[in-house]
Amino acid sequence: MTTRGTSNTNVRGSSTDRQRRREWLVETWRADVDVTTYIDMVEHRLVVATVDLGEGEPACRCYRCGRLLTVSTVTADRRVPGCQGGTYRRENLRPACGGCNSATGGQLGVTQKAAAARAAS
Repeated sequence: MTTRGTSNTNVRGSSTDRQRRREWLVETWRADVDVTTYIDMVEHRLVVATVDLGEGEPACRCYRCGRLLTVSTVTADRRVPGCQGGTYRRENLRPACGGCNSATGGQLGVTQKAAAARAAS
C-alpha cells in the first residue's frame, strides 16, 4: 500500500521538530525579562509588556534588532545559510524576528543573483 501526501518533513524537520527548536532558542538565548501580552481595549491593539523573570512568558531577543520574542514569535536564523551548506543544527542557529530573518534572507538572494550574473558575463 502506498501513502498519500507528504510526510510533513523537509530540511527544517517536522512540525514537532520546529516547535522544539523554537523552545530551545528561547531557553538558550533567554532575555533578562519575561513578557506578557494584553489587548488595549481603547486602541484595539495587542500590547506586549515586559515583566520580571518568572512572572510572564519566557522570551529571548532577536540577534539583529533586539526585539523580544516568545516561542510563538521566534524564528530560527541560520548563521551559515542553507545555500552555503548551513544546517538547522543548534550550533548554527540564533533567534530572529520574522522581519529580520526575511530581510537577511532577501539580501542573500540579491547577492547570489548578482554573483551569478557576474560569473555568467
